[in-house]
Amino acid sequence: MIGENPAPPVLVYIPDQRGLHLAGEVLRSRGFDVRSASTIPELQLVLELLLCKVIVTITSKIREVRFFSNLPVVNIQAFVLPNIDAASSEQPVLFDRAAFLERVRTLADPR
Repeated sequence: MIGENPAPPVLVYIPDQRGLHLAGEVLRSRGFDVRSASTIPELQLVLELLLCKVIVTITSKIREVRFFSNLPVVNIQAFVLPNIDAASSEQPVLFDRAAFLERVRTLADPR
């Protein structure tokens, strides 16, 4: 498409393979160019080779990300909300997909 800017690369750094895959799929479904890393060496390599605009990670990995980069960080766990159902003893969680995608979009392309 002529005149359109490609989506800037977003780095997803989550050690858990399932979480890494799911976060990447959510982002790809909205047109983001996703790069993935699940280890510190992979994180370093991606940061050296690509001009990412934002990094998506989990709470326990923010310090590692900050050690290697000053890029904006989105903590995906902040968008996982408890779904309290009084009729059930279970507490399933809800993922606020729209808010997550909006936050990543805002940081990746702050026009």
